[in-house]
This record gives sequence, C-alpha cells and structure tokens, in this order.
Amino acid sequence: MQRILFYPYSEITTLRKAIIVDDHPFILASVRLLVINAGFEVVAECGNGIDAVQQCQKHQPDLMILDLAIPGLDGLDVIRRLKEKEIPTKIIVLSSQQSDQFTLRCLQAGAVGYVSKKDNLSILTDVINAAMAGYSFFPQLTPDVREHTFHTGEAQKLAALSNREMMVMKYLVNGLNNKQIAESLSLSEKTVSTYKSRILEKLNVSTVLALAEMAQRHEIE
Repeated sequence: MQRILFYPYSEITTLRKAIIVDDHPFILASVRLLVINAGFEVVAECGNGIDAVQQCQKHQPDLMILDLAIPGLDGLDVIRRLKEKEIPTKIIVLSSQQSDQFTLRCLQAGAVGYVSKKDNLSILTDVINAAMAGYSFFPQLTPDVREHTFHTGEAQKLAALSNREMMVMKYLVNGLNNKQIAESLSLSEKTVSTYKSRILEKLNVSTVLALAEMAQRHEIE
C-alpha cells in the first residue's frame, strides 16, 4: 500500500533568505543564480554597505554574500556592525582581495567564509552548504600563515590599520589618486588625504612607492 506523506504548507514553501552585496551587475547576477539554486530566496541586493546593514536589519536573512570593496561602508565595517547588532546572519565574503591580511580581518570580524572572485564561482555553492551546516571556510589561512602574520613586524603594523585605512591603502598601491579614491569610497578628498598621511605614518614609510613595496610583500593587491 502506498504511503502518502503530508507536510504543513509552511514547511514546504518557506525558503531560507539571503542578501547579496556587490556593486558589479555581472557578479550580482552570477551569485544570485548560485544562491537561488542553493535553496535561498534573495530578499535584497545592495550596492553599498549602508544599504546592506539596513536591509539585513530589516530582513534578518540566513545568509549574506558580501564584497569588501563597496562604497558607503566597506565590507569589513558591514560585518563589524552586524555583529555589534547581534544579527545572526552567516556572512560569506566574496572578494577580489587574496591577501592574508584581508582574509584574517574577515575571520576576526565574524565572517564564516572567504571566497576569491578569481576562483571558479561554482565553489560558492559548497561554501554556502558548509556555512549553513556550521562550518567555516578560509582555505588561504594555514596555521603557519596565521602565526607569521601576527608575529612579523610589518604584519603587526598592517594589523594596526583600521578597516578603512586598509581599503584606502589598497587603492593607493593600485595607483588611484585621492580624487578617485574619494569617489570609490564616497569620501571627501580631504578625508582621503588624511587617511593617506595616517597610513604612511603608521607603517613608517614616506612614499606611496614604499607603501606599494610593503603591500607586495604581504600580497595586498
């Protein structure tokens, strides 16, 4: 005799909720498809950090896929603010940054995974499944790398930079001028100039060239 099982309507129609935060339409479209195929409803898509925090407070999603280099608030600040508000959303960072410094900062801020945009995006599905099962995904960070990062002189100085200073540094070493950085981060040129001076002072270097050489040593792109 065939058994027919009945489930409450809510159990078979309720999808887990996700928010995607990235300011590149192609990335948004690609990630949206992967997230939907993983069994989520995409309840919001944001192109800046301020909207990301607001939408996360509004929807309380199960998952957020988050870029670091976004205007308004950068990705690291978004993670920090959400954790301060005790919002339990699992955050996976999807970024073009591959340096240990950025990966470590995401781990320390409270992200549960870190995927490089330079990898095949299909890996994101596995990372999402792992995160929802309670695991973290930071393949770049071996125990040796963590030990080295925290105990070398230059790395300690880099670790002392604020999240915003790290983002400004990234733009500086990639050749952007103050005006371009200001536009990218929605800041004034004067504020960027202040950040630049502060970064050089904290890292004990006098030129952007020396800053770029330090960034290269620590694989900050």
